[in-house]
Amino acid sequence: MTITLQPRSSTSSDLTAELARMLGTRRTTRLRRLMRHTGLPPEVLLDLAIEILDLASRRLSPEPIQRTAVGLGAARWRNVSAEERSRVMRKAAQARWARQRRSSGRRNR
Repeated sequence: MTITLQPRSSTSSDLTAELARMLGTRRTTRLRRLMRHTGLPPEVLLDLAIEILDLASRRLSPEPIQRTAVGLGAARWRNVSAEERSRVMRKAAQARWARQRRSSGRRNR
């Protein structure tokens, strides 16, 4: 499906004075140029811009739990008591120390 856009001659009159004042000079000029180029009314162009921003923002900001390692760690220990967390961390540290002792013992031989 191909969409062909026909330039319109009276596009600048479609932009109200109130909208132009709210947008400011630079944005109004850019919007009028896009209206001339595409032949689309300002409402359609603004809707397209908002849709593009919405898609881009969803793609750029992942879910909060995926954003940082701290968030992932917090989720891992969310429903674990302090005693259980301490026991598991102690066991992991002791295993790491034992592994380090074994590997340094091999190097000394």
